[in-house]
Amino acid sequence: MAIPSAPIIVKWPFFLADFVLVALGSAIAWSAKWPPTPLLILALVACFISGAVILIYPFLREHAAAVKLWEQVNLAEAAQQLDQLVTVANRVVAAAQEWEGFQTNTQKLHQQSGQLVDRMAGEAKAFSEFLHRTELQEKQSLRFELDKVRRQEAEMLQVLVHLLDHVHALRQAGERSGQPQLALQLANFRSACLETARRVGLLAFESEPGSRFDPNSHQTVDGREPSEGAVISSTVACGYTFQGQPVRRILVSLQEDPGGTAHDPGPAGLPPDDGSMAPTGG
Repeated sequence: MAIPSAPIIVKWPFFLADFVLVALGSAIAWSAKWPPTPLLILALVACFISGAVILIYPFLREHAAAVKLWEQVNLAEAAQQLDQLVTVANRVVAAAQEWEGFQTNTQKLHQQSGQLVDRMAGEAKAFSEFLHRTELQEKQSLRFELDKVRRQEAEMLQVLVHLLDHVHALRQAGERSGQPQLALQLANFRSACLETARRVGLLAFESEPGSRFDPNSHQTVDGREPSEGAVISSTVACGYTFQGQPVRRILVSLQEDPGGTAHDPGPAGLPPDDGSMAPTGG
């Protein structure tokens, strides 16, 4: 804030009065006889002191006016700063009240957030339990469907094996009929049936007559184990694998059993239906 200047006192009257007093004193001193008397000295001192006082008086007044004006300006600034301080104090009080309101709202929000978190945790737990129950139900349903599919697969496999066994017996009957053309047609028919079965993963295997009996690959129709070194006479029914899993060993007849008699291949050359045609793998 700019400080205004004090009014300037007209100084020439004071200068004139000082000049008159100094001139009067000088005239008295010039016209006096020496040595001067005490009264003369007192008059001279009074003239010079009065002149000095009159000379410095306007400067003293200007200084006093400037000091008073400066004090007034500072007092006004102090009052203005005090008003600003009051304003700041009011703002501080308002900010404190707003802060209290903010703390209150924060506490309410914290409580609501805690309730919301608890509710979400409960819902998440309920949803997790629902998913667990659903997963168990789905697993049970899938297990049931898988068992059903496996049963259907086993039944289908059993039907295919029976059909292929009949086709194999039919081909053997054609070979024994003495009609080469019929035997060839039946052989082609069997090859087509085997190729169709191969597409679903069912493979058939035969043994060459005269080969050695292997318990891991061969079995007799009656299920008895022959003596070591037994020789295969013919293949009664093929052995099968389904998708790489063994289904049944090759059913063979032997040239001679331990008692010296040949094995009976069964009616029409078909193996007995003893349930051994189910796949051993899943």
